[in-house]
Amino acid sequence: MQLRSFARSCAALAGLLALAACANAAPRLYGTILQPIRSAPAIDAVDQTGAPFSLHRVRGRVVALYFGFTHCKDICPQTLATLGAARAKSGLGARVAILFASVDPARDTPAALRAFFARVGVRAVGITGTHAQMSRIWKAYGVEVQATREDVGHSDFVYFIGPRGNLRIVGGDDISIAQLAADMRGLAR
Repeated sequence: MQLRSFARSCAALAGLLALAACANAAPRLYGTILQPIRSAPAIDAVDQTGAPFSLHRVRGRVVALYFGFTHCKDICPQTLATLGAARAKSGLGARVAILFASVDPARDTPAALRAFFARVGVRAVGITGTHAQMSRIWKAYGVEVQATREDVGHSDFVYFIGPRGNLRIVGGDDISIAQLAADMRGLAR
Protein backbone atom coordinates (compact mmCIF):
# COMPACT_ATOMS: atom_id res chain seq x y z
CA MET A 1 0.00 0.00 0.00
CA GLN A 2 2.79 2.41 0.87
CA LEU A 3 4.52 1.68 -2.44
CA ARG A 4 1.37 2.63 -4.41
CA SER A 5 1.02 5.84 -2.44
CA PHE A 6 4.66 6.68 -3.09
CA ALA A 7 4.23 5.94 -6.82
CA ARG A 8 1.15 8.22 -6.98
CA SER A 9 3.08 10.98 -5.19
CA CYS A 10 5.98 10.63 -7.63
CA ALA A 11 3.60 10.73 -10.60
CA ALA A 12 1.90 13.84 -9.23
CA LEU A 13 5.24 15.50 -8.61
CA ALA A 14 6.40 14.65 -12.15
CA GLY A 15 3.20 16.17 -13.54
CA LEU A 16 3.69 19.38 -11.55
CA LEU A 17 7.32 19.63 -12.69
CA ALA A 18 6.24 19.14 -16.32
CA LEU A 19 3.64 21.91 -15.97
CA ALA A 20 6.20 24.23 -14.40
CA ALA A 21 8.65 23.53 -17.22
CA CYS A 22 5.98 24.31 -19.82
CA ALA A 23 5.11 27.56 -18.07
CA ASN A 24 8.74 28.72 -18.27
CA ALA A 25 9.38 27.39 -21.79
CA ALA A 26 10.39 29.87 -24.44
CA PRO A 27 7.37 31.20 -26.34
CA ARG A 28 6.77 30.19 -29.95
CA LEU A 29 8.04 32.95 -32.21
CA TYR A 30 6.84 33.26 -35.81
CA GLY A 31 9.32 35.55 -37.50
CA THR A 32 12.82 34.49 -38.44
CA ILE A 33 14.81 34.26 -35.22
CA LEU A 34 18.22 35.85 -35.59
CA GLN A 35 21.19 33.96 -34.17
CA PRO A 36 23.48 34.76 -32.59
CA ILE A 37 21.75 37.44 -30.57
CA ARG A 38 23.41 40.81 -31.16
CA SER A 39 22.78 44.44 -30.36
CA ALA A 40 20.52 46.26 -32.79
CA PRO A 41 22.47 48.65 -35.03
CA ALA A 42 22.41 52.26 -33.88
CA ILE A 43 19.80 54.66 -35.16
CA ASP A 44 20.71 58.31 -34.83
CA ALA A 45 18.43 60.72 -36.68
CA VAL A 46 15.40 62.90 -35.86
CA ASP A 47 11.82 61.96 -35.05
CA GLN A 48 8.53 63.34 -36.38
CA THR A 49 8.76 66.30 -34.00
CA GLY A 50 12.22 67.23 -35.25
CA ALA A 51 13.84 66.12 -31.97
CA PRO A 52 16.96 63.95 -31.98
CA PHE A 53 16.19 60.23 -31.91
CA SER A 54 18.31 57.31 -30.75
CA LEU A 55 17.33 53.70 -30.01
CA HIS A 56 18.22 54.36 -26.37
CA ARG A 57 14.96 56.33 -26.17
CA VAL A 58 12.90 53.14 -26.54
CA ARG A 59 15.15 50.84 -24.48
CA GLY A 60 13.11 48.59 -22.19
CA ARG A 61 10.32 48.21 -24.75
CA VAL A 62 9.73 45.76 -27.57
CA VAL A 63 10.42 47.60 -30.82
CA ALA A 64 8.87 46.86 -34.21
CA LEU A 65 11.00 48.69 -36.78
CA TYR A 66 9.71 49.13 -40.32
CA PHE A 67 11.36 50.96 -43.21
CA GLY A 68 8.98 52.79 -45.54
CA PHE A 69 7.96 56.15 -46.97
CA THR A 70 5.03 58.50 -46.50
CA HIS A 71 4.11 58.81 -50.19
CA CYS A 72 3.56 55.05 -50.47
CA LYS A 73 -0.02 54.39 -51.50
CA ASP A 74 -0.54 50.85 -50.25
CA ILE A 75 2.11 48.61 -48.65
CA CYS A 76 3.69 51.05 -46.17
CA PRO A 77 0.41 52.32 -44.68
CA GLN A 78 -0.97 48.77 -44.64
CA THR A 79 2.11 47.44 -42.82
CA LEU A 80 1.99 50.27 -40.31
CA ALA A 81 -1.72 49.62 -39.67
CA THR A 82 -1.00 45.90 -39.27
CA LEU A 83 1.69 46.65 -36.69
CA GLY A 84 -0.74 48.91 -34.82
CA ALA A 85 -3.38 46.15 -34.81
CA ALA A 86 -0.79 43.60 -33.62
CA ARG A 87 0.28 45.90 -30.79
CA ALA A 88 -3.37 46.26 -29.72
CA LYS A 89 -3.90 42.48 -29.92
CA SER A 90 -0.73 41.83 -27.90
CA GLY A 91 -2.21 43.63 -24.91
CA LEU A 92 1.15 45.29 -24.26
CA GLY A 93 0.15 48.83 -25.22
CA ALA A 94 2.97 51.31 -24.60
CA ARG A 95 5.41 48.44 -23.91
CA VAL A 96 5.65 48.13 -27.72
CA ALA A 97 7.17 50.95 -29.77
CA ILE A 98 6.53 51.06 -33.50
CA LEU A 99 9.32 52.81 -35.40
CA PHE A 100 8.87 53.91 -39.00
CA ALA A 101 12.25 54.70 -40.58
CA SER A 102 12.14 56.65 -43.84
CA VAL A 103 13.57 55.34 -47.10
CA ASP A 104 12.69 58.70 -48.72
CA PRO A 105 14.29 61.30 -46.43
CA ALA A 106 14.07 64.10 -49.02
CA ARG A 107 10.25 64.04 -48.85
CA ASP A 108 9.72 62.47 -45.43
CA THR A 109 10.08 65.56 -43.31
CA PRO A 110 8.92 65.54 -39.69
CA ALA A 111 5.68 67.24 -40.80
CA ALA A 112 5.10 64.62 -43.53
CA LEU A 113 5.63 61.83 -40.98
CA ARG A 114 3.12 63.40 -38.55
CA ALA A 115 0.52 63.73 -41.33
CA PHE A 116 1.15 60.14 -42.45
CA PHE A 117 0.62 58.74 -38.94
CA ALA A 118 -2.58 60.78 -38.56
CA ARG A 119 -3.86 59.47 -41.91
CA VAL A 120 -3.03 55.84 -41.11
CA GLY A 121 -4.29 56.20 -37.52
CA VAL A 122 -1.29 54.58 -35.83
CA ARG A 123 0.79 55.89 -32.94
CA ALA A 124 4.40 55.48 -34.04
CA VAL A 125 7.76 57.18 -33.97
CA GLY A 126 8.89 58.45 -37.35
CA ILE A 127 12.59 58.50 -38.09
CA THR A 128 14.15 60.69 -40.75
CA GLY A 129 17.28 62.70 -41.36
CA THR A 130 19.72 63.49 -44.08
CA HIS A 131 20.24 61.05 -46.91
CA ALA A 132 23.69 60.23 -45.48
CA GLN A 133 22.25 59.52 -42.00
CA MET A 134 19.49 57.32 -43.35
CA SER A 135 21.83 55.52 -45.75
CA ARG A 136 23.98 54.44 -42.81
CA ILE A 137 20.88 53.09 -41.04
CA TRP A 138 19.67 51.26 -44.18
CA LYS A 139 23.07 49.67 -44.61
CA ALA A 140 23.27 48.62 -40.95
CA TYR A 141 19.92 46.80 -41.24
CA GLY A 142 20.54 45.42 -44.74
CA VAL A 143 17.72 47.47 -46.29
CA GLU A 144 17.86 47.87 -50.07
CA VAL A 145 16.51 51.17 -51.42
CA GLN A 146 15.88 51.91 -55.12
CA ALA A 147 14.46 55.39 -55.71
CA THR A 148 12.82 56.48 -58.96
CA ARG A 149 11.02 59.73 -59.77
CA GLU A 150 7.60 58.45 -58.64
CA ASP A 151 8.34 55.59 -56.27
CA VAL A 152 10.82 54.14 -53.82
CA GLY A 153 11.39 50.41 -53.95
CA HIS A 154 12.70 48.98 -50.70
CA SER A 155 13.09 45.83 -48.63
CA ASP A 156 9.84 44.96 -46.88
CA PHE A 157 10.67 43.50 -43.46
CA VAL A 158 9.76 44.22 -39.87
CA TYR A 159 12.70 44.08 -37.48
CA PHE A 160 11.94 43.23 -33.85
CA ILE A 161 14.24 44.52 -31.16
CA GLY A 162 13.88 43.15 -27.63
CA PRO A 163 13.71 45.27 -24.47
CA ARG A 164 17.47 44.87 -23.90
CA GLY A 165 18.25 46.39 -27.30
CA ASN A 166 19.01 43.15 -29.14
CA LEU A 167 17.88 42.53 -32.71
CA ARG A 168 15.88 39.32 -32.30
CA ILE A 169 13.42 38.64 -35.13
CA VAL A 170 12.85 39.64 -38.75
CA GLY A 171 9.40 39.13 -40.23
CA GLY A 172 7.95 39.54 -43.67
CA ASP A 173 4.49 40.26 -45.00
CA ASP A 174 3.48 36.61 -44.59
CA ILE A 175 3.03 36.93 -40.81
CA SER A 176 -0.51 37.47 -39.51
CA ILE A 177 -1.60 40.04 -36.94
CA ALA A 178 -1.99 37.24 -34.37
CA GLN A 179 1.54 35.99 -35.07
CA LEU A 180 3.01 39.50 -34.87
CA ALA A 181 1.21 39.99 -31.53
CA ALA A 182 2.59 36.65 -30.29
CA ASP A 183 6.11 37.73 -31.27
CA MET A 184 5.63 41.00 -29.37
CA ARG A 185 4.44 39.15 -26.27
CA GLY A 186 7.23 36.60 -26.58
CA LEU A 187 9.90 39.28 -26.73
CA ALA A 188 8.37 41.16 -23.79
CA ARG A 189 8.85 38.14 -21.47
